[in-house]
Formats: sequence, C-alpha cells, structure tokens
Amino acid sequence: MKRVLIICFLIIGINSTVAQTEVLKGNGSWLTFISKIKLSKKVYLTNVTQQRRASFLKHTKAYLVAPSINYTVLKSLSFGAGYLFYKSFPNGVSHASIHKNENRFFQQISLNTNSGKFKIGQRLMFEERFIESINTSVTPNVIDGNKYANRLRYRLRASTNLVKLHNGHYIMGRLSNEVRLRFGGGMTDPDFDQNNFEALLGYKLLRNSTIWTGYGRYYYRKNTTNYVSNDLLHVTLSYNIDVSKKN
Repeated sequence: MKRVLIICFLIIGINSTVAQTEVLKGNGSWLTFISKIKLSKKVYLTNVTQQRRASFLKHTKAYLVAPSINYTVLKSLSFGAGYLFYKSFPNGVSHASIHKNENRFFQQISLNTNSGKFKIGQRLMFEERFIESINTSVTPNVIDGNKYANRLRYRLRASTNLVKLHNGHYIMGRLSNEVRLRFGGGMTDPDFDQNNFEALLGYKLLRNSTIWTGYGRYYYRKNTTNYVSNDLLHVTLSYNIDVSKKN
C-alpha cells in the first residue's frame, strides 16, 4: 500500500509538470543552510535558512527562515511543528510588483527507511499560510491586508553512496521530488501548486556536516493561466549538533 501511495504522488507530480503548458521559463540558484540540534534522545530542533536568487546569481528573489521542533516517535518516524517567514522581492520570472512577506505555520511527519543501498526519506507537511496581498489598483502598488491559504506537501527522497574516494569518504547522490497541493477554501478544491525536483551530489566535509550541490527544477502555478519553470543551481550545507550527551 505504501509503495502504491508513493507511485501515485509521483505520477501526480509528473503529470502536473508535463501536462501543463510552460508559459514562462527562468533560472536561478537556491543557497541553503540547514542546522539540526539534538536536545535529547527524542527531541531535536531544526532550522532552514535559504536565499533564492534569480537570473542565476544576479538578483535576490526571496529569502526564508524556518525553525521547527521535532519529536522522534520511533527510530525511523518523527513528527514536528514550526514557523516559516518568507520575504519575496520583485525579481525573477513573473515576479510580484513589489516585495511582500508571508508567514506560515506547519506540521510535518517524516519517515526514514532503508531499501538496499538506498536511504529513503518521506515527508508529509501541512501548511497554514498568511500571505500579504498587493493592491494593484493604485500607483505605486501597496500591501493591502493578508489572504489565508492551506497547502499540503509530500516529498520523496532517495540517497546513496556513489563513489569511494582515496581518503575513505564517498561522493553521494540524492534524488528528491516534492509535490505541493493548494486548497481553494479551507480543505476544499485541492489543485496543483508546485513541483520541486532535485538531483544532487554530496560530500561529507566533517563528521557532522555535509555539502550538496546540483540541479533543480522548480515548477509552479502562478495563476489560472500561467505556469513558471525555473532551472536551478542548488547548494546546500547541513550541520548537526548533539548537545544531549552534555545534559
């Protein structure tokens, strides 16, 4: 049953990506820092800080920060909740006319398993979004209140060791795909929102830090008629800290 659900989500993402007409195309870069602090055997904190660039590295498109607290139910299963602040700038393909902010609250469940030489990670996330609305009827445009929206996200990720180096370390590989569904009102009228694909190579810099870099494709629905496809350079640095043994 689990495999059937995974395949269904992937088909939804692929069909949504291929079937819709790509109206606008662009390129950019996502520069990400992820930290994880283990507080105890069961509890850990995470934080994601990301800068998104447009026109490859030329302009700032957005930045976000997303702290969360998580609880490990089983060795492979955890759940958590957090807050995300997102600030966008008027740069990139089909950008907003002025910069605007978004505040999100999210809840997530993560399942990590092994299949042969692959580490498989699944994440299901639900978001409550408070997005600033732009009044385009006045010049210059201004922020005029907020709109509320819900979104469901499912990510499937697989990673493995690819090449062993002379120093005993490995070049790692990772594939990831996330489908995001938006809701028209409350939990009704679900519709395709975004599909994020990554193909990355990784290297463990230290025992508790890893760098990943590679290609990504960020495909999203701008409105009822426009879709945007961005080719991305991904650079992600992760760092883990364990303070549970010091308590």
